[in-house]
Order: sequence, then C-alpha cells, then structure tokens
Amino acid sequence: TFCQQFITDNDNFADIICTDECTVQLHDNKVVIYRLRDQVAQPIPQPKHPFKLHVWGGTSRRGTTRLLIFDGILRSDFFVDKILRQTLLPFIQDVYPDKHRFQQDNDPKHRSILSKNFMKSNNINWWECWPSESPDLNPIEMVWNMLKRRLAKKDLKTKEDLETALEDFWTTDLTVECCNRFIDHLYKVVPTVMIVQGRATADLPRKIFPERSLGKSINYFNSKLKEPLLRQKIANLLPN
Repeated sequence: TFCQQFITDNDNFADIICTDECTVQLHDNKVVIYRLRDQVAQPIPQPKHPFKLHVWGGTSRRGTTRLLIFDGILRSDFFVDKILRQTLLPFIQDVYPDKHRFQQDNDPKHRSILSKNFMKSNNINWWECWPSESPDLNPIEMVWNMLKRRLAKKDLKTKEDLETALEDFWTTDLTVECCNRFIDHLYKVVPTVMIVQGRATADLPRKIFPERSLGKSINYFNSKLKEPLLRQKIANLLPN
C-alpha cells in the first residue's frame, strides 16, 4: 500500500528529505593482489581494532544537509540536540521553508519520546508511515555505497584523513545533480517493489528498466509493465 500510494500520486519526491546514519572506518580499502594459480595467497595485515567514525546526513532534490561526523554511541539526547536541533532543523528552515517530508528509519532513537516531542514542537513533518524494513526505498543508501567506494580508493592513515575525505565527498562529489539522480532511481524502484511483493529489489530495477530515469516519472515506468515483452523479461528475471 505504501508504494501503491506513490504510484497513485505519481509522487516526484520534491519535498522529501531522506536521512540515515552510516559507519565508516580506516583501513577498509579493498586490495587486489594477483598471484599464480597454484601460489598461496599472501595474508594482508589488518588492524585488530580499526578506527571507526559514524556519520549522519540527508539528501533531497534541493541538495544535502550538513554532514555530521561523530564517534561513540548514538543516544537519544545526542540525536535530538546534535542531529535534529543543530543539523536538520536549520536545513529545513533555510532550504524547505515551504513544506517538507522528513524520512528516517524506525531506529528506537528516532522513535523515542524525546525525539517525537522535539519534532512536534518544531514542526518537523516526520513521515512516520515509512515501512520498517525498506532500504531499497531510501536513496541515501546509494549515497553510502558511493561514499565507501570513493573512500576505498584513498590512502587514509589518520582520523583527520578520514574526516577530510568524508567532508570532501559530501561537499564536492555529492552535488545537487547527483542527489537528484539517486532520487530519480525511485521511479524504477517503486514499481519493482510492487512486482516482488515487498521483497528486496537488489539490482532488479536496473535490469527491468535499463533506460535512464532522468525526465521520467513513476507512472512512466509503471505503465511500461503492461508491455508484453517487458512482462516476459520480468518473468525470466524473477526466481521460480
């Protein structure tokens, strides 16, 4: 019913602020080592306790929130003060003064009484109807994937290196055009979620709809599902 409402409304996600937390760490580079067929693979030394940082951020059609970098445990009071009050609220006031829908998952800290009271008293329109398990429907998951791939290509040795790389990615690589490209991908994901009856879509949206989403809509891709050739293609892609 959630995705069906998207289709009914032909939603273009113009006012949605998609947010999430992510954990990144030093020495998480993917190393490729070539060896002879019968040669024993050389072990790659890894730190026993790699340094980790947590980040919170949001994307929208009008750009990104400020990236908040922190370590330690994310508690409800920290979430309300540092994330909602100091990071999200200024973004809403500056970038979405007209109207907005605030998306976040159903983490207990997001749903705490403290968080709910703050959002209510500050007119943050939390989109509480979001499904509990729905990473495919959150474009910021593609942002985190892109972020980790970019970090894996860098030689990061210190906490400062990691923080600088995170900020560079957020302010330089994650442009408004990039945010919109990720959000446009939902046009393909939503009809695909209906096809798989709510299960994870993985790479199915791109396989079913290889054309670009730019300039399209949910109804455009949903209407293509009626084409006989595409229906046969879907039948071949889906497990029996």
